[in-house]
Amino acid sequence: MNNLKNIFLVLSTVISLSAYFVGIRFIFKGSFRPQRITWFLMAVISALFVATLLAQGDRNAVWLASAIFVGNFLIFLLSIKNGIGGKSKSDMVVLLVVVISLLVWYITKNPLLALVMSIIADFIAFLPTMIKSWFLPWTEEWMFYVFGIVSSFLNLLSLSVFNFEKSIFLIYFLLSNIALVLIIVLRRKYIKTL
Repeated sequence: MNNLKNIFLVLSTVISLSAYFVGIRFIFKGSFRPQRITWFLMAVISALFVATLLAQGDRNAVWLASAIFVGNFLIFLLSIKNGIGGKSKSDMVVLLVVVISLLVWYITKNPLLALVMSIIADFIAFLPTMIKSWFLPWTEEWMFYVFGIVSSFLNLLSLSVFNFEKSIFLIYFLLSNIALVLIIVLRRKYIKTL
């Protein structure tokens, strides 16, 4: 059984990294225009996810989180030239809320609270992309987020112990990617019918 769980873990990490290569290709193609503030904050937050998971002794989710950090950082760098947003009042509000939630994490020094606050911060950072996808669904590539769905599901399957601490990040990542795929696909269909 452990061999199968290890296979799920490796597949999850490979698929996650592959998503970012696909995303980078879409950026150069011009069909993916990342929301700058989202990708900046997600790079910072995913670095904190990695640190938090390591502090908790998690050796499964940390692989996916590390792959996500590397990908988020690369997408952010490319969004500087090829992205959208990053300077609006709502972007600054998102930045402020994320900073406050990260300060709570830092002050408490509690790894579980840090993980929960990081997820909250990540969700808040993800909101500008969700809003952009609602109004401009053709500036996002749904396939990029399908990779996230598959990788987080496989990572859940790799868990030897299924508990809140080990699964909450993976469940959050799975659900947020499903939500964004649905927004992009359904909004494109809806706008086409207008």
